[in-house]
Amino acid sequence: MRSQWRSSWTVYAKLVLTALLWGIAWPVGRLLAAGLPPISIAAIRYAIVVPVFFLLLQIREHSVKIPRAWIKEFLAMGILNTSLYQAFFLFGVRYAAASDDSLVIGVGPVLIAVLAAAVLGEPLRRLKILGLVSGLSGVGIISLLSPNVHVLNRGLGLSLVFGGAIVYALYTILLRRFINKDFSKTMAGARPSSLAIISWVSLFGWLFLIPAALIETPWKYPWNMNSWLGILYLALLSTVVGYLFYVQGVVQIGASRAAIFGNLVPVFGLLSSAFIGETISLWHGASFLLIFLGVVLVNRKRKEKQGIVIAAQPSLN
Repeated sequence: MRSQWRSSWTVYAKLVLTALLWGIAWPVGRLLAAGLPPISIAAIRYAIVVPVFFLLLQIREHSVKIPRAWIKEFLAMGILNTSLYQAFFLFGVRYAAASDDSLVIGVGPVLIAVLAAAVLGEPLRRLKILGLVSGLSGVGIISLLSPNVHVLNRGLGLSLVFGGAIVYALYTILLRRFINKDFSKTMAGARPSSLAIISWVSLFGWLFLIPAALIETPWKYPWNMNSWLGILYLALLSTVVGYLFYVQGVVQIGASRAAIFGNLVPVFGLLSSAFIGETISLWHGASFLLIFLGVVLVNRKRKEKQGIVIAAQPSLN
C-alpha cells in the first residue's frame, strides 16, 4: 500500500515538473526570440531533439522503421506540429509578452474539441459551444487589457500564438484520425507507439525548418552562451524530458487525469515571466479562469482513449 502511494505521488510530481518545464519555456523562448532569428532557434532545437528521440526509439523498440504508407500522414503532422507551431510560438513571443502568450495557448483544448466536431463528426454539444465562448472571452480579455504594453506588437504576437493553437488543434485531429485506423493490414500489424510517432513527426517537421532557417542567415547573429543554454533548455528539458514524463503519467494514471496537469502550464508561464520583468495583473487571473472554464466545459463527459498519448506535447511547447 505504501509502495503504491509513493508510486502515485512520484507520477504526480513528474507531471507537475513537466508543467513547470513547459511553463518556463515561454519566457525562455521570448528571451531567445528577442534578439535571434526565430526559425533558426527552432531548427537548432530540433537538431538536438530529433537524434535524441530516435536514439530512445532504437533503445526501446530496437527499430526505427515505419511503413511507407504512414509517411504522408507523418509528414502532414510534422509540418503542423513542428514547423508551423514552432514558427507561431517563437514569432509570437518575439512580438508579445510571454505571460500573455502562455495564457492564449491554453485555449488549445477548446479549439481541439470544436474542430473535432467539425472534422471528425463528434457532436457539438451546448457545453462545447459555451466552452468556446468562455475560452475566447479569456483570450479577448488578455488581448485588450494586459498591462504588458511595452512590446513590439501585442496584437500581432497574440494572434500568432492563437494561430499556433489552431495549428496544434489541426495536428491533434490528424493524430486522432491516424491512431483510429485499422492497423491490422499494415506491415507493422500494430499501432505505432507514441514515441515512434513523435520521433517521425519531429523529423519531418525539422526538415522543413532547415531551409527556412538558412534564409534567416543565422550566422550573422550573436549566439552567446546564454543563447545555447536557452536552446538546450527548450530541446532537452522542455521537449525530451517533458515528453517522457508526460507519457509516463498517461501510462500510469490515464490520459484524462494526466491532461489535467496541463492547466498548470499557464500558471507557471505567468509566474516565470515575472522573473524577466513582465507585469502580472488581475486581468491575467480573469483570463486564466475563463480559459480554464472553457477547457472544463468542452471536456465534460469526454470518453478517454486508452493505449496511446493523443497529444504527445499537449499544446504547450
